Order: sequence, then structure tokens, then C-alpha cells
Amino acid sequence: MNRLSRFPLFAVLTALLLSLLACEAPIVPRFDSVYFFQEEDTLKAKKVNFEEMSVYTRSLQTAVAKVLKKSQVKPGNGYIVVAVRSDQETAVWLDMDPALHEYYDYEIVEAIKKLRPFAVDNGIVVFAIKMAIETPKHTEKAVPEPEAWKEAKKKLADPNDVEQLVLSIWPE
Repeated sequence: MNRLSRFPLFAVLTALLLSLLACEAPIVPRFDSVYFFQEEDTLKAKKVNFEEMSVYTRSLQTAVAKVLKKSQVKPGNGYIVVAVRSDQETAVWLDMDPALHEYYDYEIVEAIKKLRPFAVDNGIVVFAIKMAIETPKHTEKAVPEPEAWKEAKKKLADPNDVEQLVLSIWPE
């Protein structure tokens, strides 16, 4: 076999290898602003340490990035909504457009629930973080509203009471 006949084979193998490497590019979610469902005075009354909360939100972002690193998801954006109770239990909902596949939704929720949350003296603290996946644009939606919340709000006397809303649908 002469040297020229090996060149096309080498070119084909190189192109194949490069295309496989391109397919393995990791998904890197981008995070933006935090939305607070409660006023700052309410958070202070619950004795929320904002530095501790900041560390928690960074850990949350890292956990989500690990879940999505080798995923195959459609580009989208929205919010991760988190509720932290005073007993250190957390609940998580995603409000993404388009909705993530249920597998990735579950994996993200479980990864966040494994994290040790910041301390809450009494009641519940609810916040959300904007997230964009494979798109440079974050959601323009001003207020997060996961699907599970929409139906639950219809059943409450005061649908704007975020603590009652969250308690009414808290996953057990």
C-alpha cells in the first residue's frame, strides 16, 4: 500500500474523530438573577444569613451543571424554584420553556435536595434562579410559576401567599 492510498483513510478517520468530539461537548447552563418571593424584611425575620444563602445558591448551580454536563437537552430557559423550610428540608420545581425531559427534571431536583440548605429560623423561604441552557438568552418571564403551582393557586384562599402555596404542594 503506497503512501497516497493511506491519506484518504487518514482524512476520513480524522474527520470521524473530530465529529465525535464535537458531539461530546458538555452542556453548560448559565445562571442569572435570583428572584425572591418574599420581601427582605420577611427574610430577615426568618433570620436568613445572606452569605450562607449565597454559598448555597452557588452550590446549587454547581450541582445543576454536573447533572446537565453530559445531558442531551433542547435549548431553553426559565427558572429553578427552591423552597427551604426551617427543618432544613427543600422542595424544588422547574419552570423551563421548553420543559426539560422528566429524567433531567428529576435528576436536577434530586441533586438540589441532597445539598445542605441555608438556615431558616421559622417558616419557609422561597426563591428562584434564572437558568438558560444552550441559549444566550435568559427568560423574559418576570415571575416564575412552575406548572404545579398554577393548579394549586386555584385552590387557595390567598393565592399570593407563597408559603401556603408551597406547603399545599410540598412533595413528600
